[in-house]
Amino acid sequence: MAGNHSEADVFAIPDFWKTSKWLTQLAGETSTSLFGHELNAELRDKEDNLFPLAPISLETEGFFKLPEFEDSAEPDQSTPDEANDAASTSSQISTCVETTADVWMESTEVVPEPASLRTWKAFNTGQSVPCTPSFLSEAGAGAYDALLNWPTDSLGLDNTKTPVVQTEAYFASLLSLSLGRDSVFFTKNFENETFAAVLSEFRVSGYTRQVLHGIEKQAMQCGLTYLSLAAFSRSLYASSASRCAVALASAINQILQAVEHRVTVDGRFPKSLLELQSTIKEASVVLRPLKDLAARMPSEFSDEVVLTLVFQEASSLESSELYVRDALCEILQRVSTPWIETIEEWLGTRHEVGLPFTKSNIGEKRGFIKVDVEVFTDDFGREVEDVDFRLVVDKIPSFLPLEVAQSIFETGRNLRFIRAFHPDHPLSQPGAISSNKPPEAEWQFDWDAILRFEKRVEQYKKSMLLTLERSRSGSVQPSVPFSFGLKGSPRKIEMNLFGPDQDMMEQRLLESIIYLDQPLSTQSQSHDDSLGRLVSARLSRSDEEDAASSDNTPHWSLVALLSFGGIASAQAQIVNRESLRLLFEKHNLQAHLDLHRDFHLLRNGLFCSRLSHALFDPDLETAERHAGVAMQGGVMGLRLGGRDTWPPASSELRLALMGVLYEAYEAGGGKSSNVTKMGSDGPVLPGDLSFAVRDLSEEEIDMCMDPDTLEALDFLRLSYTTPPELTGIVTSLHLMHYDRIFKLLLRTLRMLYVVNQLYRDTNNSRSNAWLEDKASYRFVREAQHFVSSIASYFLDSGIALPWQAFDRKLDGIRTELSGRGPCTGDKATFSPSPTQVRDMHSLVLERVLFALFLRKRQQSVLRLLDEIFTIILAFAKRWRLKALGKVDEGADRLDPAKPYAELKKKLQVFITVCRGLSEKARASGKKSAAGMVEDFGIGDDSLIAQLLTKLDLGDYYCRH
Repeated sequence: MAGNHSEADVFAIPDFWKTSKWLTQLAGETSTSLFGHELNAELRDKEDNLFPLAPISLETEGFFKLPEFEDSAEPDQSTPDEANDAASTSSQISTCVETTADVWMESTEVVPEPASLRTWKAFNTGQSVPCTPSFLSEAGAGAYDALLNWPTDSLGLDNTKTPVVQTEAYFASLLSLSLGRDSVFFTKNFENETFAAVLSEFRVSGYTRQVLHGIEKQAMQCGLTYLSLAAFSRSLYASSASRCAVALASAINQILQAVEHRVTVDGRFPKSLLELQSTIKEASVVLRPLKDLAARMPSEFSDEVVLTLVFQEASSLESSELYVRDALCEILQRVSTPWIETIEEWLGTRHEVGLPFTKSNIGEKRGFIKVDVEVFTDDFGREVEDVDFRLVVDKIPSFLPLEVAQSIFETGRNLRFIRAFHPDHPLSQPGAISSNKPPEAEWQFDWDAILRFEKRVEQYKKSMLLTLERSRSGSVQPSVPFSFGLKGSPRKIEMNLFGPDQDMMEQRLLESIIYLDQPLSTQSQSHDDSLGRLVSARLSRSDEEDAASSDNTPHWSLVALLSFGGIASAQAQIVNRESLRLLFEKHNLQAHLDLHRDFHLLRNGLFCSRLSHALFDPDLETAERHAGVAMQGGVMGLRLGGRDTWPPASSELRLALMGVLYEAYEAGGGKSSNVTKMGSDGPVLPGDLSFAVRDLSEEEIDMCMDPDTLEALDFLRLSYTTPPELTGIVTSLHLMHYDRIFKLLLRTLRMLYVVNQLYRDTNNSRSNAWLEDKASYRFVREAQHFVSSIASYFLDSGIALPWQAFDRKLDGIRTELSGRGPCTGDKATFSPSPTQVRDMHSLVLERVLFALFLRKRQQSVLRLLDEIFTIILAFAKRWRLKALGKVDEGADRLDPAKPYAELKKKLQVFITVCRGLSEKARASGKKSAAGMVEDFGIGDDSLIAQLLTKLDLGDYYCRH
């Protein structure tokens, strides 16, 4: 069998032998082999038993690794012993192959067959047909370049004279161009911010210049976008007014770093033009939403503008790719972080960094809250200034509901009240709040996160209420010192006066040297950032477009409410209830409100009586000083109507009104302070209540100079200074309302005294010839009826009914606050707060002002009432002068029926006007803005109806 083989057949060595070093040498030898003819003969004998095997790797096969052999000498120098050794070695190899043949046959590796062209000719002849390319592109880049360079330009692509550049350099230039950088083939024009090719025309092997122009355009557009975003980021950093803009710039930089890492590191060696195009396209897709956001940003922006635009951009791309939605949500989270931290500091769930935000910081602004001086103007143009925290509606981002913003504002303002006046309260100690682990406010974009957040909020609320309950019962533990870090547990501060010793300093230096000696991490910095990881994950994935799933996400109109409404509501219930409890229990809020009701609104009967006598009683000793006349020591008064000089001096006011307020307050059950203010006549009353002189204009002062005019007592007022603790409930505008009401009631009190005095005089002087006229007699009776009805309506209906409802409300709130936990029952949703009490206080004063005709639109009615009062005072003056015998003959000859006719005419007009007001209010069905008409007595139409009932029950004036 060996004789049938040629010399060439001997060296038809199987493939797996060719991998070994020894057989590789053997294959290159001639018929005179390295091991002699004996080895060739043995191989020919074993040839039929050989079969092809896979190549053996000498480095990895282990057990099947062939032994190493020393280099042998040339055949002519080999000895017979060496030849025998080689032959025996060959025999061992053949035996090893035969014993392991079954193992190699079980190999599952399939050797791929070369592709062949299937044709009918090859089928018929039985001979394979060589594979020829069907398309020119299959022939390779060289054939395509040859065709493009053909002088006849058979393809009509006009690439005959286009120079060919290196492919790797061109690909690197395109990658640089996509990042807005100069390169070998593209330069930047700094004037118009564009890029231009160094050569007019060029291409790479295998592609036409038309194809390359398309990808160059994509790369240039991506590079310009990259540069514009980088410039936009720098402009945001340059403007330090907006913290949210700086956060947006940081987020943009993170994305730009991730894109740069993808282009310059991961995609720096593209294998083909398609892979390069895919890299540029991915970068463009990542940068496109940021480009749209930057285009919408105005030249002048603030925190709320940045937040609103980012929120709108994220909501508009809700149905876009999953990556786009997640990336914009992450950007919104980052941009909102400074704004959210400000809100948390205002709510008290985060420790306030820096100087405290108090009312003394006039002009300072944080978020949508600022400290400002606001000027309040009443219906008649009177102004009063008030320094307080203000809610700036224009600074509220559009995505935040106004109700949530108002709740946040009120909660923070009430928290500042507690911190200012109760520094030992648990809510004033950041450590006590942080120990209850308040949840961090952040954007929640899916329902699962929202539910988890609500559970944490509810747990914090229960824990905080328990802490407050323990503090009231006196069982609260001393609070731990609060670390001045933003978050985390309190840390112990080690006091060291001399610093570390020498050994410690040497150890730290060695540790720093070892740390700095470590090689830098190859991982990009953007990968350590959540936004960078998100962008890198998008850039490294395949091109499948994943639609954003909205099954587990709320609508974007609810995201802000669900994210911030829960913690704002919980903190509001905690802080507002506790501040209101302190107002009632520690600062006697209800006692101060009752003080205004008793004195400004004349509920205290003793005060009305003492004040009437001190001002109008002619039988009291005068407080006016006369030269050479000593005081008698009796009860003194101003004796308005019984004196010629007016207005009284300040010393007369003090003597006449001395002790009136204090005695009335003590008689009403009030407890005044034991402290006596310097210059006062007795102990200090709440709010330093006292009589004072009102600031008047020149015209008003001239009207006060005549004691017989209606404005004679307009200079007298009650002075009340709201304690700093109660300025949120009793505002400066409320004090203006009280002053206007007291001014009108003081006029009414004077008129009531005048008509009662006329009534007594007419009853005691029936035989007087001047009163025998029926017109004068009717004048006194009808004037007394009208003034009494007006006074009764003012005090019993216009003031008493709304205030009684207000008192019931206050009693209900105080009862509810005395219980434990949130309110229960039908009004479980009612959460009392100082703002609600202030609004109720404002509403009751508005009801009183309307009932007393003190609103601006009721000036005509009040002017008509003043005219009636003036007619009565003129009649009383003539009566007093007639009784004293001082009436001149011209006045005595006046017809007594004239004053009565004038009075009756005015009364008819007044009643007609009141009837029209009542019908108008009834027809319009006007309701209170707060929906509390029933709670504050009766409606406007019913109030006027009561007055009409008192004045003209039988339609006397209408019939006549």
